[in-house]
Amino acid sequence: MSISVHPDTPQTRTLPSAAEGRVASGEAGPGIKTRLFTKYVALFVAVVAIALLANGLFEVFFYYREHKAALIRVQHEQAEAAAAKISQFVKEIESQLGWTTQLPWSVSHQPDKSDQASIEPRRFDALRLLRQVPAITELAQVDSTGRERLRVSRLAMDAIGSGIDLSDDPKFTQAIAHKVYYGPVYFRRESEPYMTLALAGARKDAGVSIAEVNLKLIWDVVSQIKVGEHGHAYVVGPEGRLIAHPDISLVLRNTDLSGLAQVRAALAGGGAMPDALQEATNIQGQKVLTASAPISPLGWTMFVELPVEEAYATLYASLERLAIVLLAASIFAVLAGIFLARRMVGPIQALRSGAMRIGGGDFAQRISIKTGDELEELANQFNHMGERLQESYAGLESKVEQRTSELREALQQQTATADVLKVISRSTFDLQTVLDTLVGSAARLCDADEGTIFRPRDGVFYLAASCGLDAEQENKLRTFASVPERGSVVGRTLLDCKTVHVPDVQADPEYAPSSARRRSNVRTMLGVPLLREGTPIGVFVLTRHVVHPFSEKQIDLATTFADQALIAIENVRLFDEVQERTRELSQSLDDLRAAQGRLIQTEKLASLGQLTAGIAHEIKNPLNFVNNFSSVSTELIDELKEVLRTASLDDKTKEEVGELTGMLRGNLDKVVQHGKRADSIVRNMLLHSREGSGEHRPADINAIVEESLNLAYHGARAERPSFNVTLARDFDPAAGMADVYPQEITRVFLNLISNGFYAATKRKESAAAGFEPTVSASTKNLGASVEIRIRDNGTGIPQEVKEKMFNPFFTTKPAGEGTGLGLSMSHDIVVKQHGGTIDVNTTPGVFTEFIITLPRTMAAGGTSGGRT
Repeated sequence: MSISVHPDTPQTRTLPSAAEGRVASGEAGPGIKTRLFTKYVALFVAVVAIALLANGLFEVFFYYREHKAALIRVQHEQAEAAAAKISQFVKEIESQLGWTTQLPWSVSHQPDKSDQASIEPRRFDALRLLRQVPAITELAQVDSTGRERLRVSRLAMDAIGSGIDLSDDPKFTQAIAHKVYYGPVYFRRESEPYMTLALAGARKDAGVSIAEVNLKLIWDVVSQIKVGEHGHAYVVGPEGRLIAHPDISLVLRNTDLSGLAQVRAALAGGGAMPDALQEATNIQGQKVLTASAPISPLGWTMFVELPVEEAYATLYASLERLAIVLLAASIFAVLAGIFLARRMVGPIQALRSGAMRIGGGDFAQRISIKTGDELEELANQFNHMGERLQESYAGLESKVEQRTSELREALQQQTATADVLKVISRSTFDLQTVLDTLVGSAARLCDADEGTIFRPRDGVFYLAASCGLDAEQENKLRTFASVPERGSVVGRTLLDCKTVHVPDVQADPEYAPSSARRRSNVRTMLGVPLLREGTPIGVFVLTRHVVHPFSEKQIDLATTFADQALIAIENVRLFDEVQERTRELSQSLDDLRAAQGRLIQTEKLASLGQLTAGIAHEIKNPLNFVNNFSSVSTELIDELKEVLRTASLDDKTKEEVGELTGMLRGNLDKVVQHGKRADSIVRNMLLHSREGSGEHRPADINAIVEESLNLAYHGARAERPSFNVTLARDFDPAAGMADVYPQEITRVFLNLISNGFYAATKRKESAAAGFEPTVSASTKNLGASVEIRIRDNGTGIPQEVKEKMFNPFFTTKPAGEGTGLGLSMSHDIVVKQHGGTIDVNTTPGVFTEFIITLPRTMAAGGTSGGRT
């Protein structure tokens, strides 16, 4: 059996009618309630779908039960493992506590000397235990009579020999009776959970050690327990209070979880939950899969919870895969049903469909049925009728196709023009892309074989963009200069400043291009000038290889593209001019700011030098008075000693007078020594304030750094007698001389060293005992430059402060302790004045190191840092 429905002459097929639309969409004609094809397909699909659906439901049901059982089993194993970890944690604390119950106590109510002597070792052991076991916050040692002999605590004062009677306290009686006592969980100040752990010694007279254990540290153990991706573990006490949870804030808030169903069930069942509560709601109201395990012998319960969405994620994925398989099987069943039904009702449907198409106006339709019966004969009758109708409507279809072709051409031109405008708008300042797009689109829309654009350079015109040229022709035109002349279309367009159209260049008497531009395949040419204020700045040329003049519509279209090219060229020219002017203004602004910065820096340094000189002069006068009278007092003491030698005094009086005069002489020597040191400091201050003629000179870098260290240290000691910082030096002997402004570089070093003193002292105020504040200075020869490093082990500099530390008036010191100008002036002196660099390497809470690099010879353009 052969069945087909096909058009014999598709070139003359008419537009489909409403009846044809119904056939294409599969709609049944009037009077037919249910199609025969649909009945066959529905019956086959129903039989297969019912079988597949029943099998799928059974598979889903049993897989769900097995998967849920496996998840519950894994959850329970995780809970038991977590409970074991908690028990091990408590056992380790118990083991550490056991060492404190080895030595016996005296049973006397009045401690003898041996007990008193053993208190300090016991107290030392107790303190060491508190350091080794962070969870223990308080340890009390009770003798065998129940009296407290020693108590050390992190939260309260230590007590030795308090004698508190704990003989009736459960933590003593239970520990004596059972060797170990685990107290109930309580919350100190309604926040952190605690537990009392008491341990009796192996010997009867060893007494009991009672430890208060902070259970917040169990959080570390609980946090390490991983339960899936978003699950967690937590511990509750016998009353349902939360003891440990990855979210420590819940523990600190003394959260009560006794209201949760899984907690109530576990507490009632001794730590295990019934199967009915394997799914529950957590404290956030989220559905979770939960399991629990008791933590013996503490009476606590470990819970492990995993969100239901995550626990059943694999189950859901399996169900999705099963659904896809069922869907694929259903689709296969539908296709198989369609195939079988088509084989049965195909001839009837083919005849019906062909008849409806012919009746709807598709006269080219042919029905081919090879059944050898009445259906085949009926199909032949329909085909004969279609042939006669097709001949009648052939002329009408030809007219429709012609009109459709015209509309299609107009739409293509409009679409191409819109695309060109989009490219121009996106590539406003990429002139070459715009020109290539314009010339290519113009050549395509105007049916030209070639398109070119010529632009001026050095008074002549060269090829700027092209389309349709081979590589040899393009290279030749790019190197050949076009000049305004009548012999070429480009030259004629430039001379006339208007559009030039040559239908056939070989028939044009004026066309006589040079030998370099002559080509035999050029016949029709169109040139459009690109005019700016009446002056040509380019030529837009279209060429055809056959004699085929351009239409008025195509000439107008080429003129439009030429205008777009002119606009693009002008936009780029104006943009370049604006960019150049902007660069000039930016450079002028930078020069002005640099000059202003140098002026401000000079004024700052001059004011600071005057202030330093004034202070030094004021200190100099009283300091001279102290030094002079100290020397006179020394001479008077010597004279007093001479007089006392001849005086008639007993030996005891002479000895006392001699001792007093010696002490007085020693004090005066110290006054003279420190007075000379202070005088040296003042002289250096005056020297630095007077040195400032505005001239730089070679100076010994090592000497300047050493002098700055001494000045800063003695200045700090004079301001705060209790100040003490360790100074470290590592000077490279090859550092040598460098051309600098000595007083300005000294100011930089003083500022950085003083900042180091401040940071190291601040860290010492909050650091543990034994911290030693240190400031070090080192130099290193780098050949054409020298490197100076100033490092302190202070508080360090945070990243957000580091980014702004060189800004003027920025400071992190309290009001009155800093102006925010020190680092800003230091940066200007090193970078702007000396042409060097200053970098910072720091770790918050560890150290800060300033790295200064100075050239040995200053650049000629360095700013003057001198003052008068």
